[in-house]
Amino acid sequence: MHRSKGAVSADEADRIDPTETTGFNGGRLAATVLLIRDGEDGLEVWAQERVRTMRNFPGMTVFPGGGVDSRDFPPRSWDSGELWTGRSVISFARRLGLTKYKAHALVFAAVREVFEETGILLVNDASGEILPDARPYADARTKLESHQLALTDVLQDNHLKVNADLLEPWGRFAGTSESGNRFDTFSFVAAVPKGQAPDGNTGEAHDANWFSPSLLMEGWRVGLVRFAVATWAQMLDLSKFHTVEEVMAAAKEQDMAPIVGDPTHIPRYQDFFTHIPTDRIGKLGGLH
Repeated sequence: MHRSKGAVSADEADRIDPTETTGFNGGRLAATVLLIRDGEDGLEVWAQERVRTMRNFPGMTVFPGGGVDSRDFPPRSWDSGELWTGRSVISFARRLGLTKYKAHALVFAAVREVFEETGILLVNDASGEILPDARPYADARTKLESHQLALTDVLQDNHLKVNADLLEPWGRFAGTSESGNRFDTFSFVAAVPKGQAPDGNTGEAHDANWFSPSLLMEGWRVGLVRFAVATWAQMLDLSKFHTVEEVMAAAKEQDMAPIVGDPTHIPRYQDFFTHIPTDRIGKLGGLH
């Protein structure tokens, strides 16, 4: 396992092309969001089964997310307070071990992707309060998905600000998808804002819903759920907690050094590589 180095200085960051979207070993920077809530019987996480026609991770159970693109980077002269509130970009950059430009892009990508795929919008409204209802922005969501708008446009047009305090870094995996694409993926945990509720209205998912992490782990064990190793590891971690509060507290202590490739030599991953369940997804249709 390789470890990342600390964040570069502000002067070094200013010399880096802010449109660069690559991370560790040239992999495309990506963000995933583990949306969590306190259910009647304990902690629940929003999971979706990707449609089988997707180029990367088809048919797998995943968290909302996707790759960083140029729309997620700020301009050189940007004022970090204009569309951003909560912990500073510099603070986030240090936590992630990245430049301030890439930290900004990752957070914007996380907010954009989770909005596109679930309808959850992790922002403050014009009054400075956490947005209680994202449904009025359904048209903006559609235009984000079709690339007619950037998240910056949505924020500016509606007097919204990304709330960085709603996202806690959870993990980092640098690896290759089944199709051969390399990614450097940062995961975040986020509690669903009060008043908002996710939906499965995305063309990327065959099915999506709230699940107990332990139930999904059991589904993997008996062949009803397919995971990439990163998702499996994060779901395993979540299954040890009972409440959102416990997860958010643990996130502050998470090691953000990257796990690189298939960590077959690391003891905590042995079960993933040695247990080969019978694939029953095709017979029973996946998540329910």
